[in-house]
Amino acid sequence: MKLIKRTRLAAAIGTAALAGALCAPANAAIVLGGDNGWEVSYGGFINLFYTQSDFEFEGGASEDSSHLNEGLLPAFHTLTAKSPEIGGLKGTAQITFAPDSSTDKRKRLNKSGVLDGGSEIDMREVFFNVSGDFGTISAGRTLSLYQRQAILKDMTLFGMGALAGPDGGGTGLGRIGFGYVYPDFRTRFTYKTPDINGFNLEVGIFDPQEPIGVASNTAETDTPQFQTEATYTHGFEGGSFNVWFGLLWQEEEITSSAAGGTGDIESFGWNVGLDVKFGGFNVVGHYYDGEALGTLLFNLGPNTLDGSACSVTDCDEADNNGGYIQGSYTFNGKTKVGVSWGGSFQDDNTAGAPEIDNELWTVGVYHDVNSWLKVVAEYNEHNSDFLGHDTESFSVGAFVLW
Repeated sequence: MKLIKRTRLAAAIGTAALAGALCAPANAAIVLGGDNGWEVSYGGFINLFYTQSDFEFEGGASEDSSHLNEGLLPAFHTLTAKSPEIGGLKGTAQITFAPDSSTDKRKRLNKSGVLDGGSEIDMREVFFNVSGDFGTISAGRTLSLYQRQAILKDMTLFGMGALAGPDGGGTGLGRIGFGYVYPDFRTRFTYKTPDINGFNLEVGIFDPQEPIGVASNTAETDTPQFQTEATYTHGFEGGSFNVWFGLLWQEEEITSSAAGGTGDIESFGWNVGLDVKFGGFNVVGHYYDGEALGTLLFNLGPNTLDGSACSVTDCDEADNNGGYIQGSYTFNGKTKVGVSWGGSFQDDNTAGAPEIDNELWTVGVYHDVNSWLKVVAEYNEHNSDFLGHDTESFSVGAFVLW
């Protein structure tokens, strides 16, 4: 993949990176309530990092970069409305948008044709929930289920993680593509069971995702995408553990003008994870496997669909797998020191899809100065066939939360 294509792709991925299913903190700065029982709250956070990095590109080129940008999270602003309970039903509606304060060091034209540095606003969540003794029905756009726990429990969520490129605006990648496939914010209908002694199951139909970045392919999706996630949490003396399991399935018909044929691609994936806390110690492990998942984003592959490829007669799905292991210790309930390793991998297949190996080491310190100020220092070292570079980086930054 040429460098110009890679950097444009990196900017797109960075802008899409997670603001998480992190709702407004419990102590949101503004909470309004009325005599009728409705409550409206506003909360969020803003962050910025300084990053010094060393990029080694395929072909021997290199670049040192000094850059100011967000970590994996951009700014996050959430407005939530909660209803009173009427007839055994409670309602919640939420809108979240994510402004991006960082800029591309190479000024360029934005979507409107105006010279811009890369700062944008991304609408992450627009959804409502209706809950009762039966559980919760949810409709709208929010974080997907498949591999959701992996990103929410990743310590780089409040750090930088991997870097898509040396100059672009937007966010870092965290472990997106280096231990999990980005869950993304997708439109869906879901049903979640009530808590059953620590067990929860959520199932849903999602708007299907068609190929990204493959100009020679057109897709037809006549069935929804299906996702599910099961979690179980149990406490014991001095600690707790949480396990989760998720599934994804989607089918699409691909017409490849380059290959001159039409075929079906079936995407299927499963993931499993464990989060154990004991005293100040925390260990998280996550693994996923499947086919035609993509490496960083679902349905995003270099040159081909998810790394899958279509010939004149049929389509062949590439195999994907990956995961991460993370260990940390929190001192005095305020300072977390952690180390993690993970990777995302794609196997070569008979249709010639490229083999991909992405790996990332992270060492980080995350300190809560008080209830609204967090400071972070992180060292990251990654290699990526997908992005086409090996990188070492050091980042320091801070969050203000309300």
